[in-house]
Amino acid sequence: MQQKGAFEGKLEQLADAIKEAKEEWWAAERLFAEVTDPYLVDQAIYMMEAAERKYMYLWKLARSGEYGC
Repeated sequence: MQQKGAFEGKLEQLADAIKEAKEEWWAAERLFAEVTDPYLVDQAIYMMEAAERKYMYLWKLARSGEYGC
């Protein structure tokens, strides 16, 4: 019974991490859409790409079951 609770806890953590990564990605996209300074555009692109990769990585973990789920 305790194993089931641990499984659900890890699954909930992963779901929260995916949701947070998605929000980070959206925030980076909004920043990219709003900036005009060339240096800030570069930073926004970097942030957007990093957030997208984090989001995709977490989904890969969820699909593969490597997270202990």
